[in-house]
Amino acid sequence: MYYQKTILVPANTTELSPVKTLLPLTRGTIRRFLVSFPPGCHRLTHVQIFHFGWQLLPWTPGESLAWDNYVFDLTHHYPVEVEPYDLTIRAWNDDDSYDHTVFVGVLFDEGVFDTITPELSAILRGISQ
Repeated sequence: MYYQKTILVPANTTELSPVKTLLPLTRGTIRRFLVSFPPGCHRLTHVQIFHFGWQLLPWTPGESLAWDNYVFDLTHHYPVEVEPYDLTIRAWNDDDSYDHTVFVGVLFDEGVFDTITPELSAILRGISQ
């Protein structure tokens, strides 16, 4: 499955008050992220992607993706096994004149964990039963 969000980030949107967008997923595995910055962003528009409070992109906590006329095409193998399944996309725009639009896409395999036992699932989530 391929999931995508188009996100309009108004001018003067600060990192402390970012645009937050949910990208609903189901149980499965993220295989690939695509984050597109169209021409004109000039590294002024920033994106971070989180799952369950954990920063997935970029992996370095507190950092963000920002570029101009570029598509980040990143291979991943990230299991989404714990609810909420949604990804949270945070975006802000240091441009004081122009709004910018970014695109976030996720290539996703649904139901990859259907054969995992409840015991193994608990171990993977770090929960002891």
